[in-house]
Amino acid sequence: MSDSDFTRRLAARKPRPGLLLPLFLGTFALCSAVLVVQVKNDNRRLTNESTQLRDARDQLDVEWSQLQLEEAAHSSHSRIETIARNQLKMVEPRETVMVPSGIGGTP
Repeated sequence: MSDSDFTRRLAARKPRPGLLLPLFLGTFALCSAVLVVQVKNDNRRLTNESTQLRDARDQLDVEWSQLQLEEAAHSSHSRIETIARNQLKMVEPRETVMVPSGIGGTP
């Protein structure tokens, strides 16, 4: 068999169309399955992250409410008056005395 006979036979050979399509479809199905798994994994991860962030937000809301209550308790007028009288020894003035400053007025 000579090289020219081999070349003619090779050129006369027709590609098998029946093998190419299943190979392509199988590769496509495999790639599709890998992408589905990846998307499901990303979805689970994002769902868990979303749940953790909601829990953190709820905890911060509770803490914010407690801080607002504490601020209201610390800024009440009766508490401030009690601290002023007991710790700072402050009293309400009985009469008002005007003291001239000496600036721009009569000495």
